[in-house]
Amino acid sequence: MLSLNFTDALRDLGPNAAFTFANEVRPPDWFLFNRFLPERPEPEYVAESGNITVRSAMAGLVATDSPYPPTGITQVSTFIQEVAKIANYVTLPERSIRKIQALLVQKGMNSSLAFIQTEVLNFLEKVLVQGHLDTFEWLRAQAITSGAISWTFNNQTLAVTYGIPSANILTTRTSTAAWDSTASAFWTDVALLQSALNYNVEALIVHPNTLTSIINNDVNKIEMISQVDQGNGTQVYTFRRLIGSLERPDSDVRRTIQLIAYGLEAEVMDPAGTGADITQKLPFMPEGKMVAIAGGGRTGYRVGEGSTDDPYKSMNLGYTHLAPTVEGGAVPGRWAQVFTPEAMPMQLHGRAVTNGLPVIEVPEKIAIASSNLS
Repeated sequence: MLSLNFTDALRDLGPNAAFTFANEVRPPDWFLFNRFLPERPEPEYVAESGNITVRSAMAGLVATDSPYPPTGITQVSTFIQEVAKIANYVTLPERSIRKIQALLVQKGMNSSLAFIQTEVLNFLEKVLVQGHLDTFEWLRAQAITSGAISWTFNNQTLAVTYGIPSANILTTRTSTAAWDSTASAFWTDVALLQSALNYNVEALIVHPNTLTSIINNDVNKIEMISQVDQGNGTQVYTFRRLIGSLERPDSDVRRTIQLIAYGLEAEVMDPAGTGADITQKLPFMPEGKMVAIAGGGRTGYRVGEGSTDDPYKSMNLGYTHLAPTVEGGAVPGRWAQVFTPEAMPMQLHGRAVTNGLPVIEVPEKIAIASSNLS
């Protein structure tokens, strides 16, 4: 008879294996908003916009035999917010345990320990930690696409405002001015977004359904030049505007744009915050919005940061603050634990905690347009 025992597998992995592994797991490359607000472990429980930044100013003229003129500009954070505690508790369901048992029978007892350890780590990564990665991509999406976070779950409310300039949030298009209507203001909004960011737009992001509504409206007079599928619900399109009765290409280079269609979704529990035990799939990028993010690197000196930017993690806009946890002994990063209940070695339970919050350091680098869509 096969006896499935997770206790031996966990003991062989070591007491801190789950904690170590949880902090090695990184958000996948296809999490678009993580590119703009990448995760960064920090020693503080309070998230601040850059903490204290010393910005460089141009060196100035000075007379001979004179004191050097001070030019460093110290900027103290204006965004200060306690991090949110995100936690989950997951039990491996009996159906999955039955499947593991069946596979163990096929493989034979000699490979049981290594096989069970692999399943434990997969459970930790794909279920326990993935829930945290999804949550923070969703929070980053709220911060970037609306300039605020408003979330109620388990009778706890997280409310954060990021201070995107009001001039960068365009009036919602309604009636005939909607992007899918007869007097669509789509190209007008594109021009306004570009102007708000001084024509320095690194990314222009929409939901795929929003893009479809825009393309299918002949009033917008769009010609598709190229499409690049980045996988996992993300495509990059290059468009240009057509003008005149003959619909010739607009020679204004500002009317040739790239739109990123980001359609990735995650399952959210109790999305309405009513306490109901229900889940709903929600897109990270909401429909009916178009978000522009400015390019350009960060300037200034920040304690603990190197002199060379990580090319895969742009801190141009901000970052996602990962604070320490009490459960993890005040070590920055996620804490996780996988265990078997007492006298139940055939069961597998897991729990994890992240103290964190998206931080937008330069909210003026975001501009948002929106439209009602039929």
